[in-house]
Amino acid sequence: MTNITESVGQIKLLYIAGTGRNGSTLLERILTEIPGVFAAGELGRVTRYNKNKTCLCGEKLTVCPIWQAINNEIDSQIDEERFTQLDLKYSNLKGLNLLKLLTHQKELKLSGDFQQYLNMLAIKYKAIHKHKSGQIITDSTIDSLYGYYLSLIPSIDLYILHLIRDPRGVSYSWQRLKFSSSTAKKSWTPQISPLKTALSWVKRNIFIEFMFARTEKYLQVSYEDLVENPSAVVKKIANLLNLKLEPLDFIKGQKITLGESHLIGGNLDAFKKGGEEIILKPDERWKHQMKWVDIILVNLITWPLMLKYSLSQKRQKNRLSTHSKPSK
Repeated sequence: MTNITESVGQIKLLYIAGTGRNGSTLLERILTEIPGVFAAGELGRVTRYNKNKTCLCGEKLTVCPIWQAINNEIDSQIDEERFTQLDLKYSNLKGLNLLKLLTHQKELKLSGDFQQYLNMLAIKYKAIHKHKSGQIITDSTIDSLYGYYLSLIPSIDLYILHLIRDPRGVSYSWQRLKFSSSTAKKSWTPQISPLKTALSWVKRNIFIEFMFARTEKYLQVSYEDLVENPSAVVKKIANLLNLKLEPLDFIKGQKITLGESHLIGGNLDAFKKGGEEIILKPDERWKHQMKWVDIILVNLITWPLMLKYSLSQKRQKNRLSTHSKPSK
């Protein structure tokens, strides 16, 4: 197996970091319409997906022509059992083991099975880049620790898109029963209490900022801005990636025309297989259907970060409006 330090050239990867139920699948569905972008979905969970999982194109991963070719390439270079073993080990790091990893990354990055794990991840993304000749791959795996691992791989040119959604909307979404048809055995997604959701929202967003916000390749956008003005958000992302955009003919206001996509994972049931036309609008059902006790609880836990992000978004909007004014 080739060592990642021997890689020539870099694969440009946009990692969409967030909390889950934050609109990442919608964003990737939009970004995949841009020439030169391959929106892959939740790549970090591929090893935990069984053979019955489906691609957004409607085919199983073993039948979809895109993922079949990619997986064949990966399987020819990686021992699947070993990869799964290491993936489970490093995706579940907690407490002292996690702290040790974050504080001694220079030693761990070049040692033992952690190096082997990073090598395997590098092979996975190289296979995707080879068989889907996009300039840029997007990955919306919600586990931010996985995003940190990607930052340690020299062959990956990593960009971070921090996608933030109002925690009350996130909490309400996790309270609702959702049916998942992405496997042959249909199932309901688990419900999570407002308390756990709010604490997770704070923890995940703080971790993302701590790990990535000081880099130049970091951009923070909100789900609410995405549905209100998708073209403006897409242009900000393109600017982050130094990507020259063609006219965004598939976006007309809040109406978006989408073609076939090959996302895996995420909220695939919100979209039709193949092409479709959607009209974006804010999902604010929490304002009318969420219990007031739960709203107060979420507010109490998340208000410092909510205030911070609200002020940050206002500054960005003011800066954009100032720059758009004609000079006298």
